Amino acid sequence: MVTAIVVPILIVYFYWVTKKEAKKQKERWKNLTKVPSEARLEGKILFIHTEKRRFYHQLYALETTCRIQNHNGIVTVVYKQPYTPSSASPDLSNGDMLQAVGSWEGEVFLAGEMISWNNKRQP
Repeated sequence: MVTAIVVPILIVYFYWVTKKEAKKQKERWKNLTKVPSEARLEGKILFIHTEKRRFYHQLYALETTCRIQNHNGIVTVVYKQPYTPSSASPDLSNGDMLQAVGSWEGEVFLAGEMISWNNKRQP
């Protein structure tokens, strides 16, 4: 008798918790590019790597990692964006100048906005 009451209540409770968690993760996924604009970083691009990473269950993030040379040395810049079939990686190439706006997280610079230009032209 108790089982007939408790089991459905547990199922409904865990369903509710799962839906709430999925909604929270989807909101975090949508806001991947919203990084606080606390600092600006400029330098020459030495290395670029873009890959699709799993964010949460069926949600993926497109993560672009750049190593740039500036007056302080070599810095790693990470730019994350939600991956959709229509999303594209930023138009960057080695040797271009990069200006990134974002915030520091330890030794890594998290970019919310990136602007690149060739050495021959200015932004």
